[in-house]
Amino acid sequence: MSDTMPRDLRGYGEHPPVLAWPNGSRVAVSIVLNIEEGAERSVARGDAADDLGGHWLRHPALPDQRNLDLESAFEYGSRAGVWRVLRTLRRHKALATAFCCTVALEANPRVAAALVRDGHEIAAHGHKWDVHTHLSPEEEESRIHRVRDEIAAITGAEVTTWYSRDGITPATRRIMSDSSFAYDSNSFNDDLPHDGADGIDVPVLPYAGDTNDSALLSQYPTARAFGSYLTGALDCLLDDHREGPSVLSIGLHPRLIGRPSCIGALDGLLTRASETGAWIAPRREIVAAWSRRDR
Repeated sequence: MSDTMPRDLRGYGEHPPVLAWPNGSRVAVSIVLNIEEGAERSVARGDAADDLGGHWLRHPALPDQRNLDLESAFEYGSRAGVWRVLRTLRRHKALATAFCCTVALEANPRVAAALVRDGHEIAAHGHKWDVHTHLSPEEEESRIHRVRDEIAAITGAEVTTWYSRDGITPATRRIMSDSSFAYDSNSFNDDLPHDGADGIDVPVLPYAGDTNDSALLSQYPTARAFGSYLTGALDCLLDDHREGPSVLSIGLHPRLIGRPSCIGALDGLLTRASETGAWIAPRREIVAAWSRRDR
């Protein structure tokens, strides 16, 4: 297997493809709900240190000691935050794509059941909230298959794709193609889906790092500021003087967006999307609509 991946700096260029999302919508809005709480690295579970990258709380001077405050901050997402997010999505009749870690679903099977009950797309995000780019192709394939099968067994749902915490390797998309995954999201390079590179038949629906509630940890002091950023991105894509439609990806984490002080950002974005006729859809449906375009 090749250890290189070709780069494509040209993309669609000045004239992206013209296609119609359902109902003639100009923008497709993808809501991604990351189900990670309980799967983060934890001294209590035998890891070398607690996971510090996913919350505003920081570890005290001794990073190899268990931090109960940090654990409780993650627990907020599975105990309260996720239910507030799901209520908000139901109120707006919006379906999301859930990037799920096996251990998080095992720790709270009621969340797994609710995701399936409400019709959200189920995707694989790791056994724990792990990194994967250090794995050999054989190890990576084994890990992807293991997690896919674990999550399918817990949810009883089809697992449509794989999204890694630290990105992909040159082998990942070939593994995904051979495993019959519907698409890949491990990219940040466009406002539209596109074909995979190097002859690999896995379409890519790029994700986004800026329209992600992790920015609440540093960039946005309030939900109002974050919500304004989200609706500003939507308005730009709606009014952009370019041919064809676009996709707006929103990344969410229950321990963050599910806070009472933060949920308004999601509510406002969904309200604006509905008012402007944007199409809110799981990622598999966006890729399917793109794949049906006239080529």
